[in-house]
Amino acid sequence: MSDFELMNYGFRIFWAVLLGAVLAGGFRGSWNVENENGKRGFLLRERSDTVVWLDPLAFPILCAVYLGINLIILFSDGGGDKALILNVIDMFLFISVYFTLLLLILPLLRKYYTAKTCATLWLIPVFLFYQPHMIYSQNVLPPVFRLYIPEKIINTVFCVWLTGFSVIFIAQVVSHIRFAKSLRENSRPVEDPVLLGKWSSVQQKVDYTLPVELRYCSKIGSPLSVGMRKKNQITYLPDRIFTEEEAELIFCHELHHIQRRDTHTKFFLRFCNALGWIHPFIWLAVKRAEDDLELSCDEIVLKNADADMRKKYAELLLTVAGDSRGYSTCLSASAKTLRYRLKAVIPGKTKKLGICLLFFVMFLSTLCAGRMALVTERGSIAEMTEVDMSELMNVNVRFSGNGETIQVSDAGALLQYLSDLRAEKSMTVYEGEYDVDGPVLDGNIGGDDIWFSLTDTYFTIHDWENGCKEQYFLCVPADWEYIRTMQ
Repeated sequence: MSDFELMNYGFRIFWAVLLGAVLAGGFRGSWNVENENGKRGFLLRERSDTVVWLDPLAFPILCAVYLGINLIILFSDGGGDKALILNVIDMFLFISVYFTLLLLILPLLRKYYTAKTCATLWLIPVFLFYQPHMIYSQNVLPPVFRLYIPEKIINTVFCVWLTGFSVIFIAQVVSHIRFAKSLRENSRPVEDPVLLGKWSSVQQKVDYTLPVELRYCSKIGSPLSVGMRKKNQITYLPDRIFTEEEAELIFCHELHHIQRRDTHTKFFLRFCNALGWIHPFIWLAVKRAEDDLELSCDEIVLKNADADMRKKYAELLLTVAGDSRGYSTCLSASAKTLRYRLKAVIPGKTKKLGICLLFFVMFLSTLCAGRMALVTERGSIAEMTEVDMSELMNVNVRFSGNGETIQVSDAGALLQYLSDLRAEKSMTVYEGEYDVDGPVLDGNIGGDDIWFSLTDTYFTIHDWENGCKEQYFLCVPADWEYIRTMQ
């Protein structure tokens, strides 16, 4: 491994450890505040919520920032389209693979780990993609695998995906706005002093003192909360009478949703749904993730409950079954989810907190993301390059093992050899292709403005005058013994 690779691998491992530790610490701090009435740690000291480390809105916001950066590059020098396509594919592949794996092992995770742990695992993309690895990783670390999409269809595939994403995401936003407007128009403020007193006491109990409006709504059958901004947070109750005990359970559940910013989490999950709309498992995974949000609030509501209280909570879930739409949190939703939640209400063995699990998943995710190369062409070098390679100059081969350097004088044989090399053209360029332990062949093409290099893995052409660079992955390693005969 070259010094260049060693340095960058070292930084990636350090960064993976750091992110894993911050996630584990943030989760532990959030758990302590909610379950043990502990003091707010460093990450939660100046906040009223108990969000684990980063607000889930960070993911869609950063996606918009990356989009803006790539568009600026596109309009300034015409290269942003490649970076944009690669970043979208990288995010799509990671979320698709990660959500699918998590979906498959979710029954096992739910059996042994707390619901809050399971809900946090769905947020790994939030913690992962906020970092700048999306910009640097494709250039400073060699790719782990190559994805081949012919250049002739890549723009068509991207346009189809973008159309589907735009339609689904816009439909989600419009549906939420219409739903929130309907709730507001068919609601009235809660004025019952007993109910308002209970609401205030539960707010103090869960340590959430920011204003949240409490209203009755005639259009819903289950309590739910909406509001993406702190000043617009509203909890809606069905227009019916609740006992004080029922009200306390409902308020505790909904206030924990608000305290955890679960409306933001719903936005993030639906955004991932739109991002990976073409993958059928994503739709199912998002539904399971939303279920985990409800299960985690059930868990905190019933943390010290006896059998009688758990029975009453189960009865409450049955009596207020309803529909959750938009970016809202709903006490009781689909029948399938309800069946599982009723089973979870029954007391069982103590589940693990999963601090080490979160660290391990974050660590692996950081190491794995951004390690893809997008291949757009396959064939010989002569077929794929636009550079006229007919005049090779100043060609030398450096053998790093013994410091030997030889000069290639048979330019015709070398040209034929290089032209016939079978390779794959990469959309992105790995900057460490010249810093290798093995032999390196380099030289000029027709003057000083175009330079080329050959290693066991890469063939690269640098056009300094036009500021462009082509890189090809070799299908077979270079034949150095044959190249020796050209001196």
